[in-house]
Formats: sequence, structure tokens, C-alpha cells
Amino acid sequence: MNDHFVVEHKSAGKFLEVNHHKVFVFDKGEGVPVVCFHGVPASSYLYRRVIDRLAANKVRGISFDLIGMGLSDRPLDYDYSWTGLGNWSVEVIKKLNLGKFHVVLHDIGGPIACEVMAKIPEQILSVTILNTMLVNLPRFQKPFPMWFFPYYGIGEIFVAMTNAFMLQKLMHFRGINKKEAFGLKEAKTYLKFLKGNNRGKSFLKIMRGFEATKEKEKLYLDTLIQLNVPKQIIWGETDKGLTYKQYGLPLKEVLGITKVTKTKGSHFLQEDYSEVISDKLLEFI
Repeated sequence: MNDHFVVEHKSAGKFLEVNHHKVFVFDKGEGVPVVCFHGVPASSYLYRRVIDRLAANKVRGISFDLIGMGLSDRPLDYDYSWTGLGNWSVEVIKKLNLGKFHVVLHDIGGPIACEVMAKIPEQILSVTILNTMLVNLPRFQKPFPMWFFPYYGIGEIFVAMTNAFMLQKLMHFRGINKKEAFGLKEAKTYLKFLKGNNRGKSFLKIMRGFEATKEKEKLYLDTLIQLNVPKQIIWGETDKGLTYKQYGLPLKEVLGITKVTKTKGSHFLQEDYSEVISDKLLEFI
């Protein structure tokens, strides 16, 4: 395992203690905070390029590793549902003492960020939505290869079998459009942050804690509708799992969003279209 990128990323952030658990926060720059919520199977490492560019333009970029992922603690006796991860994220934000901040959300970071915004709406300055699932939740099905993980036994075997070469090929197949942006070294780093020190057990708990219900969809949409702040969508339109037609366009229509940027990126557009994201953020905030 090549740990160079892990060490480099760790040195660019800091650790906090929240409710007796350690959380890693990637925090760079000064000025107005932009908090970036990651999903699975990612970590704050996903936003490294976006945050570096924000920091270079005198904006403070922040992304913290969800509990159970990345460099944060991985307790097995924890509530890894979207509700639980949202409650935990609120405590992290309180610990950071941010005041008002901008939000960027992606993947299950969408539901988690909405859980946060529902509790502290007065602190939100704007919302930038990347490929996520906030509409059509009752019909949501985990895309390949994520549908393996909820099944006990099969999920454990799949995680154990996954090596860096396999992860790189899966990312090229379903997650990233520009293959040159995600090499074997990046895949090794992702895998390190995914499996951690418990062979991915907490990651599997997160994958088994999805709350894709009609009630949660209503909460998330009501929260966003009631937030009287600027909103924009930036979407990787080659995403085969979370397509713009099924998950982006309905959100645009429900929220009345007029600022929409489509990229040729796939699901993890932060990897190969980071400059588009950071530039649109800098224009927006």
C-alpha cells in the first residue's frame, strides 16, 4: 500500500474530538467557509482538488470524513443511518464554530447535508448540489457495484476481495469519465480510506443504513424549499447510476433552480472536473 497520498492528505488537515470520537477535518484557506459533504465510497480526499483551488482564491474549504470513513473513528456500535450521520455532522459543525457557511453536497452527502440544514437553517448561505439522491427516493436502487454491499456475507466478501487495481477499473467503468485523472495511486488511497483499520466494516454499516423513504424525501425537499438562499446544480451527466434525468432535473424543477451546469463528468466529477466545480463555486459565493 502506497501511503504517500494518505500522509499528504492527513498533514493538510486536523483532528477534532466529537462525542468521544475522533474526526478528521480537511481544512484549508481563509475567509467564508464552504463545507463539502462527501458520500460513499469516498472521504474528504475526494474534495482535495476543489478545496485546494478554493483556498488559492482566499476561500476556506472544509470537508470532514464521516464517522466510519476516511481517517475518522470507526465505532461499530454507532447509528450509521442518514439520520445518525446527520446528527453527528451537526456536532462536528458546532465544534468547528463556523457561524454561517456555504454547502456543497454529493452522493449520500446530499441526504446527510439536508439533515444538517434542517437543524441549523439559519447558518446556511448557499447550496451547491452535485450528483446526489434527494428525489425519487422510494424508487432509489443502489447502482452497480454498490448493490452488493447491503447483503450480509456478500458485502463482506466483495470488500475483502477489492484491491486497488479492481477499484481503479470500477471507477473508470462507472465513476470517472477522464481515466487519466484516477490512476492506481489514487485507487490505493481510496481503498485505504475505505477499509481503514476495520476492513471496511463501518463502511458496510453505512451502506446498510440508507433511509430512502417517502418521509425522508419530503424532509429534504421541504428543507431546501424553505431555505431562502441561492442554490445551484453541477452535475456529471455521464453518471449511469444517478442520472440527471431521474435525479437532477426533477430537483431543478421542484426547487426552481435556474443555475445548472452540466459537465461530461461521471459520478465522481470532483476527480476529473474539479476546476469546473471550484470555478462555479467562486462565481456563486
